[in-house]
Amino acid sequence: MEEKSIRYVIKFQYKGTEFSGYQVQPEKRTVQGEIELALKNIFFEDIKIYASGRTDARVHALAQIAHFDAQKKFSESQLIHLLNRELPSDISVLEAGIVDEDFDARFDATSKTYIYKFYLSRFEKPLYSNLATRVNDNVNVEKMQEACSYLLGEHDFKSFVARKSGKEDFVRTIYSAKITKTDSDLYEFEISANGFLYNMVRIIFGTLIEVGSGRLKPEEVGLVIESKSRSKAGKTYSPDGLYLKNVEYKKHIQMKRA
Repeated sequence: MEEKSIRYVIKFQYKGTEFSGYQVQPEKRTVQGEIELALKNIFFEDIKIYASGRTDARVHALAQIAHFDAQKKFSESQLIHLLNRELPSDISVLEAGIVDEDFDARFDATSKTYIYKFYLSRFEKPLYSNLATRVNDNVNVEKMQEACSYLLGEHDFKSFVARKSGKEDFVRTIYSAKITKTDSDLYEFEISANGFLYNMVRIIFGTLIEVGSGRLKPEEVGLVIESKSRSKAGKTYSPDGLYLKNVEYKKHIQMKRA
């Protein structure tokens, strides 16, 4: 009789700069690939992990969630210790838990929050390199904040998806969107929704920059949404300032720190 597998869940963060994205790709360094290699070294079996979603090349995560099944049992603290010993320095497991076998890190997620870090300057600042995006210092952040209100609610966000997405359903619900100043010249655009389309946050941010630069009025963001036309929205901004901040689930996940 085959031994019943154990379903683990992990919360981890990574600096995306040196990765070709989250998902495994042939001959490329990915977050999923590094974690699955570490798990193989720990459990001595091929293990596939299933995350809440994929992030693109150079995108970071403060708290990504994934589940996987394995035969051998470790305590939460043991698993965290063993994984962090095996993983490279740009990935770190923060918490771990054992969950019911029907838990799914992707399909049980009810909302996700992303932040986009940017700073106002005429010149690049090396300490922000790969971690935040430079924006010309003449943009009006207050106008950008005003425009955020037009994003809220359920809409067809076809205007804010990369053309190669392949998706047919573009309806998403945005719960909150705001811009806060976190340092003398550093800002965070934070957005929460029940799901996001390919490049959606980066295109929304590019559209807010159009507002901040005076090329769009705040209320015209609503017209961009209504147009369902990618050409009406702003450019796709750099991935360097984008972070997956948090993932929420239907039920509370019991996890422990090391």
